[in-house]
Amino acid sequence: MSHLDVTREITAESIRRLLAEILGTEIHDDLTFLAQGGDSFHAVLVVERVAEVWGIEADFTAVLRSTPVELAEVLGTAPRLS
Repeated sequence: MSHLDVTREITAESIRRLLAEILGTEIHDDLTFLAQGGDSFHAVLVVERVAEVWGIEADFTAVLRSTPVELAEVLGTAPRLS
């Protein structure tokens, strides 16, 4: 289902690929998720995919408001799911 490599660290590139997969568009480093056409429905999908791929609990609000670089940084310190 996913083209993401689960063994990889969370990087801006892996976040860009995840967002591109969900939003179906090219992702830019300098734009937030909302500015790239994301909405609350797609943010829920991102949260679910992050949990599935990396076992991390992503903050919904952070997904909406972050650029790919910022989101990678936030997820790097996010709690792992048990």
